[in-house]
Amino acid sequence: MGGPLRTSARGLELIKGFEGFRSRASRLPDGRWIVGYGHTRTARPGLAVSPRDAELVLVHSDLPPIEQLIQDEVLAPLTQNEFDALVSFAWNIGPGAFQSSSVLSNLNEGDRLAAASDMWLWRRGRVSGEVKIIDALVRRRAAEISLFLTHPSGPAAVPGALIRPIPEDGGQPFPQPPERAVIIEARAEDERPAVRARGGDSGPQAAARAVSERIARILGESPPPPPSRPTRTLEPGEEGPSVEDITRAIADLAGPAEDEPLPQPPGVVKGPPDGIERRRAARPAPAAPVPEATVSAAPETPQPPVPEAPLPPAEGVIVDDLAPVEIDQNGIQRALEENGGGQRPTGAEALGRWVPYALLSGLGLVSLVLGVRELVDVAAEPALYEGETWLGPLLSLGGGFLFVVATYYLYRAMTQDD
Repeated sequence: MGGPLRTSARGLELIKGFEGFRSRASRLPDGRWIVGYGHTRTARPGLAVSPRDAELVLVHSDLPPIEQLIQDEVLAPLTQNEFDALVSFAWNIGPGAFQSSSVLSNLNEGDRLAAASDMWLWRRGRVSGEVKIIDALVRRRAAEISLFLTHPSGPAAVPGALIRPIPEDGGQPFPQPPERAVIIEARAEDERPAVRARGGDSGPQAAARAVSERIARILGESPPPPPSRPTRTLEPGEEGPSVEDITRAIADLAGPAEDEPLPQPPGVVKGPPDGIERRRAARPAPAAPVPEATVSAAPETPQPPVPEAPLPPAEGVIVDDLAPVEIDQNGIQRALEENGGGQRPTGAEALGRWVPYALLSGLGLVSLVLGVRELVDVAAEPALYEGETWLGPLLSLGGGFLFVVATYYLYRAMTQDD
């Protein structure tokens, strides 16, 4: 499995349909209160919920402990349909009863059919002090067994003419046709039907492999590698590869020898850079251009030297870095007037610069604290209405963003005053 399974929409609709919805809290015969879709942990007198809020409480508060219980106790790999059926079954009978039931033991032994059959044992309940078969539990067990045994690809068709059902006591309620004689005849090898190899693991093998993988994951050990394919042995009279063949194959894999000269890469011709001549500084002699090298067919033959040709004098831009620079006094005066003449702001002006940012920073900090407090309250107690689920994150993100931005501009305003 790619990750821990969660109850799907199909399993959620199954649980909601059999639990029923209660918009207002009602009292049970044992003194507890129940509201929504079977929620009892935080139910109290006078509590009212909407169907949407009741579904959120079921998904995020009531079902996660049951889902974690199944992931911890069931060692065999499960499909989504099997997981949904087990969540509904364990939620109905209780965690303790599920841990001690034969459904769990048969499932861990790899016998899925026996596990599904044992769900049928949990269809009785106590009514007015008497243990009776309850029709609602019969329908719920039938729906859970049907979902548990439904393959992800779809239900399998079993015609009644192919397999005739019989009662559990092994009797024969219908007359059976007489047995036909079995004719055995010999066939040649080419006439025999091809035997298809059985792929995949059986139920016990899959459960054993899942237990081995979990133990290896807990101990931090890697699973043993799969057995390698055996090498082919030589037949009598068959000669293997010679020493020359093996040496040639190794030489082809190793590549060329280290002392073998490699072809030189083609050179890149670079021209002289744009000449920049400074006054009162000696200009270096122009360098000769590097000729473009060519790849020779025979790398061992040295190339004859190419004579260097002198470069024409470069016509560069003359830059005089020692000449005096004249500064326009009118430009300096105009810049001082635009920037306030270089005078420090008064106390009222400085206060007006950073006080708004300080107020915004404080507001952001308060919003951040309130948002974190709201998140802690929602995590400690399930949300009773939809607004509580997003109020805390909204206050935290908005307050944190406002606090960071306002603090940055407050710092800039205070440092400019200094």
